[in-house]
Amino acid sequence: MMFQMRYYRKILLAALCSLFSVFPQQAIAGDDHCVLLVYHRFTDDGPKSTSVSPELFREHLSYLQDNDFEVLPLDEVISALQERRVLPDKCVSLTADDGYQSIYDNAYPLLKEFQMPMAVFVATEAIDNHFPAMMSWQRLDEMSDLIAAYNHGVSHSHLVGKKSEVIAAEITGAQKRLEAELGVQTKFFAYPYGEFDDATYSQLQALDYVSFGQQSGAIGVHSDWLNLPRYAMAGSYAKMSSFTLKVNSLPMPIASEQPKLMLISEDDRPLLTLKFTRPMNANERYQFACFVAGQSAPEIHWVGVDEVTVQAVGPLSKGRSRYNCTVPSKQKGRYYWYSKLWLVQAD
Repeated sequence: MMFQMRYYRKILLAALCSLFSVFPQQAIAGDDHCVLLVYHRFTDDGPKSTSVSPELFREHLSYLQDNDFEVLPLDEVISALQERRVLPDKCVSLTADDGYQSIYDNAYPLLKEFQMPMAVFVATEAIDNHFPAMMSWQRLDEMSDLIAAYNHGVSHSHLVGKKSEVIAAEITGAQKRLEAELGVQTKFFAYPYGEFDDATYSQLQALDYVSFGQQSGAIGVHSDWLNLPRYAMAGSYAKMSSFTLKVNSLPMPIASEQPKLMLISEDDRPLLTLKFTRPMNANERYQFACFVAGQSAPEIHWVGVDEVTVQAVGPLSKGRSRYNCTVPSKQKGRYYWYSKLWLVQAD
């Protein structure tokens, strides 16, 4: 029955795609966004910051199935958005970083049970060195019916501050190993730790990659293809109350952000400027809210009806920090969501 329902959904989506191509001026609700989730370990005894229990992961998959979400392969989502093809309104794509053995032991059996795909970003050096905590090339190949492997660098090292030749070697070296072992040609790259600088960003742009971060938010046709957001699923962020809110979120209608990069100096309170793809109505401007961890609400100033600036009231803490912004949508329980990740470095 489940496969039959999926078949009919695909037929319906194909019909909508055809309709959309004939009448491109007519917007179809839910045709332009998807939610990406990122997991790491699937275990009860791993670090809370990177782990989700198999029992909770089952709850995630059950919720998606019971509430009519379409869980799509990552490459299908990206190509649909880039080509402006229709996606289901309730679109989710599952990803996992690093390639831990618990994916094979605990996640893959559940993915098979629910018949849901996942993308796994792997650091190739750990596989080649046969680290016991990581999956082997053989394991990855065994799961290829539902799991696609992509690039997470050679050594999983921080790329911020590295020389351009080191960055290039991390990216191209891992891609060559993925192609040699699994035939992977798709150029998807997940930033180790979700962090990058101008050199990394520019290198991936020159090499024609689509790249993925670890900041919150849904993705859409106007997203930055070199820094696509993914909701982290671990610890308290993976609880069902948080999970259901996030998988129902929508991309903030942002045309551009300044600055694009995340590096800032110590004692800085960065000014973020967001330009929207459309005029934001009075109610949306009033309900536009942003948050900075450990601080009072940031300063928010609207410039007309389609541009806003956001600035923390005090210096950001060393390391990672975020501006998280939301606006309620007209659909009950759904929010437009945007997150800006900052990386504060000592001078």
